[in-house]
Amino acid sequence: MRAPTSKGLGPTRYTHRMSVLDPSLLPVPRSWDSEDDDRLPPALKVFALRTLELGEVKAVGFDMDYTLARYRSPEIDALAFKKAVRLMVRERGYPSWLLEVDFDPHFAIRGLILDGVRGNLLKVSRERQVLRATHGTRPMAPGAIEACYGRRRLAVSAKGFRSIDTMFEIPESGLYARLVDFLDADRLPGKDYVRLFHDVRWAIDSVHRNGEMKAEILTHRDFFIPKDPNLALALDRWRRGGKKLFVATNSDWTFTNGVMGHLLDGQDDARPRWTDYFDLICVSTRKPLFFMESPPAIPIAGSGCDHAYTGGNAMWVEATLRASGEEVLYVGDHVYGDILRSKKTLAWRTLMLIPELETELLKLEAQGEDLRELLRVETSRRRCQRRISLLLDEWARLRHRRHVLAPRLSPEALQAFDREMAQLKAEADEADQRAEALQTRATQLNASVEAAFNPLWGPLFRDREEQTRLADQMQQYACAYTGKISNLRMVDPGATLYAPTPALPHERM
Repeated sequence: MRAPTSKGLGPTRYTHRMSVLDPSLLPVPRSWDSEDDDRLPPALKVFALRTLELGEVKAVGFDMDYTLARYRSPEIDALAFKKAVRLMVRERGYPSWLLEVDFDPHFAIRGLILDGVRGNLLKVSRERQVLRATHGTRPMAPGAIEACYGRRRLAVSAKGFRSIDTMFEIPESGLYARLVDFLDADRLPGKDYVRLFHDVRWAIDSVHRNGEMKAEILTHRDFFIPKDPNLALALDRWRRGGKKLFVATNSDWTFTNGVMGHLLDGQDDARPRWTDYFDLICVSTRKPLFFMESPPAIPIAGSGCDHAYTGGNAMWVEATLRASGEEVLYVGDHVYGDILRSKKTLAWRTLMLIPELETELLKLEAQGEDLRELLRVETSRRRCQRRISLLLDEWARLRHRRHVLAPRLSPEALQAFDREMAQLKAEADEADQRAEALQTRATQLNASVEAAFNPLWGPLFRDREEQTRLADQMQQYACAYTGKISNLRMVDPGATLYAPTPALPHERM
C-alpha cells in the first residue's frame, strides 16, 4: 500500500524550494515612534555593515559622479542613450531609423549582468546563480533560464559578461537589449549579439570620453545637476570635525570644476569656492588603477588653488594627508572602482553611495502592510508544512505496523488501525488545503510587493528570499552605505557607527 497522494500529498510535495521571502531576512519597515523625536527617517541614515569608529578616521575621500554630484535621472540616462545611438549610426553604420528609438527608463536596474554572447540580461544571486533574465527586453521563463544557465555558479568576470555596476551603465544595458530585439526581428542585417555587445560598449564609453555629453551637461547644469542644500553643511561639519577631505574622480578638471562649482560655490561665506571644502583634489585618476599604480600627480595650472592635481595615486594621497589604511574613509558609488579596490588594496574604510536607496526605502515603507502580512502568511505556511510532515510520518508508521502485525491482529484491531489512518489522512488533507491557500496568498503578496519596485526585476538588493550579487558585494567590501553625501550632516565625525550584532539562527528566537 502506497502513501496517500490525494491532493498531491506525498513526501516530495513539501521539500521543494518555495518562492517566498525568508522571514528571517524580510526587510519589514519599522513603524516610527511619534514620541521619539531623535529617530531619523531611514532616508537620512548611514547604515553600518561593520562597526566604524569615525574618531580614528583622519581623512575622508569622495568620488564625484553620482557621489558628491547626483545627476537627474532618467533624463541624463536618456541623453547618454540618444548620443550613443547617434554615434553608432554616424560611425558604425547602424540604420538611421534607430534615431527614433526612445530610452525606456523603467527597463533596467543596477546590478544586472549583461551576457553579450547570448543577448541576455541577468539578475544573479549572491551565489552567482541566475534568478531572472531577459533575452533582449523579453522576460525569459524559468525553464529557458534553466536550459541556458542551469544551476551552476556563473563566472561573471569571464569574457562576454559585463557587470552593470554604476548608474552610468543603465543606458548601456537598455540600448543593448533593444538592439537584440531588433536583431532577432531581422532588422539589423550583418550583426550578431557579440558585435552589438562591443559596439554598444564602445558607443557608451565614447560619449562619456569625447566631451560632447559633458559639455551639454555643463551647459544645462541647472537641469541635469540638482543642488542639495545640505551638501555644503555636511562637508563643513566634517572639515570642522578635524577630518581632512579629498576628492578622487576620474573626471577631468574642466568638468569637475564646472560640476562642483555649481554645487558648492557661494553656499558658505566662509568657504566661497568649492575648492575651500577640500584639502586635496585629484582629477583624471583612472580608477581603479589609482589604487594600484603610481603615476605622478601634476599640479593643475590655472586652477586657482594650490591643492588640485591631475593623476596621482592612493599611496601619494596617504603620504600627503598623513593618513593610511583604516585611517582613511573613501566614499563612492562604484562597487569595483571605488569600494572593492580601495578596501582590498589599501585596507581603507569604505562608505558606499546608493543613489537608488531613498526610492527603495520609500517603496519598502509603502509596502509595509503587505510585507507584514507576508511574514504572517509565510510563518503559518511553514508551520502547516511541519504539521503535514508529522501527520504523514505518523500515517507511514501506522501503515508499517499494520503490515507487520496484521497476521497477529484481530479484525477489530485492524479496523482500529484503519480508522486511525483514515483520521490522519483527513487531517493531512485539511492541512494540505490550508497550505495551498497560504501559498496562493503568499504568491499574491510577493507579486504585489515586487510590482512596487521594478515589475521586471524586483528590488535592487533581493529577489524574494535570495540576496543579489550587488547586495553581497556591498556586504563584503563596504563598511557602511547611505543614499546621499548630505546624510553625513546627521553623523558626528567622532562617533562610532555600530553594525547589527551578528546572530546565529538559534540566537534570533
